[in-house]
Amino acid sequence: MKGFATTKQTEKTARYWIACYTQEDEDVPFDTHKKILAYKPGQNKDRLILEYCRDIMRINEHVWELLVHQGPNDTPDNGDQITLRMSREQFRESQIIL
Repeated sequence: MKGFATTKQTEKTARYWIACYTQEDEDVPFDTHKKILAYKPGQNKDRLILEYCRDIMRINEHVWELLVHQGPNDTPDNGDQITLRMSREQFRESQIIL
């Protein structure tokens, strides 16, 4: 059937571990979960995970800090695996993304 070819838009996934910390205990996360982020080609997966983490912080006022990493388990092997850090505390040289 000529002329009826459809372009199939595939969906990709990225896997992230998200660790949530409280202000009282910034050493041990009170929640760690895996997020499988589905995105389409052309979408910015970093922007999507940033929006997802912002929603977590908006919904749960107990979340003081978030660490996001991609790795095989829920604990990063080193600091280089951390792809995103969000905190309610303002740090020197940190950026506020609105």
